[in-house]
Amino acid sequence: MKRIAPHEPQTALLSAKDVDKDVSSLSEVLMEERARRIAQNVLLRPDMRQILGALLKSGACENEEEAIARGLKTLSVALLPVLEGSGRGGR
Repeated sequence: MKRIAPHEPQTALLSAKDVDKDVSSLSEVLMEERARRIAQNVLLRPDMRQILGALLKSGACENEEEAIARGLKTLSVALLPVLEGSGRGGR
């Protein structure tokens, strides 16, 4: 039976700092992928494409990213008093 030698037999185990860095990097990648998937799902909806097209054509927003960000900010301002009153505010 043939044995395979370890690739780096003298390598130390990962430190807590290394693990934290890896977890942080992985979390960031997962968050980016989730954001990409959400944006794709929103932008694939015909009604959202129509709204975004109208906003861009009117000049109210320069691009889709700005339109989505401004829309979320507007929604949060409109709903924040309601959310805070129900005890579900994000603060």
